[in-house]
Amino acid sequence: MKRILFFLFLPLISFGQDTNSLNELVVTDNRIETSIMESGRNVQVLTKRQISALPVQNLNDLFQHISGVDFRQRGAWGAQADVSMRGGTFDQTLILVNGIKVSDPQTGHHAMNLGIDLNSIKQIEVIKGPAASRYGLNSFSGVINIITEPAESNKLEVGGSLGQAYDSSLPNQFYGGYETKATGHFGSKKSRHFISGSRIQSTGYRANTDLSRHTLMYQSVTETNIGSFNVMGSFVSNDFGASGFYAFPIDSSSEERVNTFLTAVQHTIKKGAFKLHSKVYSRKNFDTYTLFREAPSVFQNRHRTDVEGAEVHGTYSYKYGTLGLGSEYRREAINSSNLGLWTRDNIGVFVENRFWLFQERLALNTGAYINVSSDFGTQVLPSIELNFKLSESFAFFGNVGQSFRVPTFTDLYYVGPTNIGNANLKPESSTNFELGFKLKEGAHFIQVSGFYQDAADLIDWVRDSLSQPWKPQNYEGVTLTGLEVNYELRIKQKIGNSDWTLDMARLGYTYLEMELQSQGESISRYALSNLRNQVTIQSAISLKDKLTLSLTSRYLDRPVYKSYWIADARVQYAFNTAAVWIDCTNLLNTDYVETANASMPGRWFRLGFSLTLK
Repeated sequence: MKRILFFLFLPLISFGQDTNSLNELVVTDNRIETSIMESGRNVQVLTKRQISALPVQNLNDLFQHISGVDFRQRGAWGAQADVSMRGGTFDQTLILVNGIKVSDPQTGHHAMNLGIDLNSIKQIEVIKGPAASRYGLNSFSGVINIITEPAESNKLEVGGSLGQAYDSSLPNQFYGGYETKATGHFGSKKSRHFISGSRIQSTGYRANTDLSRHTLMYQSVTETNIGSFNVMGSFVSNDFGASGFYAFPIDSSSEERVNTFLTAVQHTIKKGAFKLHSKVYSRKNFDTYTLFREAPSVFQNRHRTDVEGAEVHGTYSYKYGTLGLGSEYRREAINSSNLGLWTRDNIGVFVENRFWLFQERLALNTGAYINVSSDFGTQVLPSIELNFKLSESFAFFGNVGQSFRVPTFTDLYYVGPTNIGNANLKPESSTNFELGFKLKEGAHFIQVSGFYQDAADLIDWVRDSLSQPWKPQNYEGVTLTGLEVNYELRIKQKIGNSDWTLDMARLGYTYLEMELQSQGESISRYALSNLRNQVTIQSAISLKDKLTLSLTSRYLDRPVYKSYWIADARVQYAFNTAAVWIDCTNLLNTDYVETANASMPGRWFRLGFSLTLK
């Protein structure tokens, strides 16, 4: 135990001086790019190097290690998961892939049904707090933008792993699985491409948690005389046993099958101080939920959602700042055996201006998003952000803004044995305030912020007794107070005079206090399951860039679940073009539940390899 504690708090120990300068990470921010130090928001960025140092195999595993992100899985290997931030629900966080909105209008349960291989990720941007004036509707609690790109050199990356649950109380049935994946990068200097695919097969970790998942993704980035073209397409097939996922206690033999298609084309052109960006995209999701696998005729839902969107926005850089404006259109439709046939349209117009004052020490960002919804009328969502640099290494920041979320089709129209929708729901809205500071010193970066949210008409599924079905309702008011503290090491550091280096270190703490003004005696399904305290610790050390040891740990405390510590570890050895590794997930064999009634796996081992051919 002493060795584990030493490794967890390794970032707090003194290291040898690193002479490298700290390169600023740039956040794309949808329209106006800015560095983290100059942003008026709480932003975290995970780079490719930091991701590779973590004991994770897929996006679901990765998101569990991001401070301030409440990521709740239903099972291992990426079967199904919900993502939220700052006390919000899984429908209140907007997920982007290369700036493309991939949120599903049926339910946020499908938001993480992505076909992205970790090897193709350039960086992940986490924008915490509401961002409606910049990203539009449904960025209620935050935004996560996953940025992928082809590698600069031609190469083939292949990998595989085997996993098995360890639990002495398990029956004789084997619980485990395997994964195979490959990514190829190819092309010329002006036209780069990659194509990736993966397959996961698992018998699960308890009865009726089996999984069969296949993914395929393609992306190209081409430079031409008329600008840059970014083309992307992906497909995900995800079939899994859903015991305890949605309809406990009668869903012990339930099953879900989900197929998701995403295509997008983006174009960017720069002419002097002008920059014009346009995008069109389409997302189709096919979801079949069967309550009893052996008797599908008893209760089965078939849903198809179609989303088409287009956006164009431009920026103009002038002497004292940057002006941005644009518009977008998004059509959402569902054809469901349960919910019926519905369509809705949203048209958005946005304007943003960022300018500098006091010899570029103060950055002031003002913006507004105007949305016209075919179902919910017109909303105006303004925001103000500021960043004041006391020095090149220290800055204060703050922001005020309004946010808005429309109900999902499931919120409005679902009918089932344990859940009934409410067609009279009103959209959610909130006003938000945040103040904080950022400090960088050499390879070290610290970010601290406090925030307050005053929300109205928040949607939660409730019931008055255990014998009644869940039904969504609007709350008159909810207030949220929170604090976030984050530290990260940006550059590798030598440990004393040894051959060991500290490759990665991140520490985070999040505190949330939520008050519901009008809950009554109703039983809440989601609103009171928010995080109250969260601690995340990640560190990795290596010996001559060959042997790498990484350990991550997280503590989660919620009002309605028991608190718990989870620790994951990896040992990896790298050769010239290959690496072998062993992961241990839930190292302490903790018994815990993240959401619903889906108990999570105990100690879990995976053995794998990766090979790069150039």
